[in-house]
Amino acid sequence: MGTNFNSPAEKRLGEILVEKHIISSGVLQLALERQKKEKGNYKYIGEILLEMGVPQQKIHDALDDYKKRKPIGEIFMDLKMITPDQLQEALERQRRFAKMAIHKPMGTLLLEMGVTNYHGYMEVLSKHFNMAIVSLRGFSPSASCQRAIGKAYAQRHQIVVLENDLKGIKLALAEPNPLVMDEIRRAFPSGKRVEFCLADRFEIGNCLREI
Repeated sequence: MGTNFNSPAEKRLGEILVEKHIISSGVLQLALERQKKEKGNYKYIGEILLEMGVPQQKIHDALDDYKKRKPIGEIFMDLKMITPDQLQEALERQRRFAKMAIHKPMGTLLLEMGVTNYHGYMEVLSKHFNMAIVSLRGFSPSASCQRAIGKAYAQRHQIVVLENDLKGIKLALAEPNPLVMDEIRRAFPSGKRVEFCLADRFEIGNCLREI
């Protein structure tokens, strides 16, 4: 069965990646079939493509360039973690803060409202930023790997380097920050693959204290 493409305004992430020759129509079809099988897990196509080995940065660029990144509040709704009324209340609070020139991220507001917990917040961040959640329990950080981004920088931004070789580097973040992520990508040669994951902030703190 072939892939049906929508009009430019309706294009989905998978279709965009096919048109940009990042994945083939066959790979997209496999991802869509896998998505149907995982209905209970509510996985977005970007998550599945990442699991299938599509470079994280390619997916991120398509999401941002074509404004396809799903809002945090909508992801909470998709996962049935909050009600429409709770989302509306959070949006109203966000607008009130904005009038005072205070930026309050949606996830932070929902945490403050007590309608979600840290685990739920992490799950939503994982889907929004298309990053896997990793456990650092029992993980022993490498001082030599950590030097790739610098001890002070890692402490300041709460980052643990999981792997680092000639082909790529894999890092765990306590909180995704697009500016920091872009800064890290630009610090390495263009051919080196940079992959970001999410990890519990307490586990990251414990790892950083070991170094």
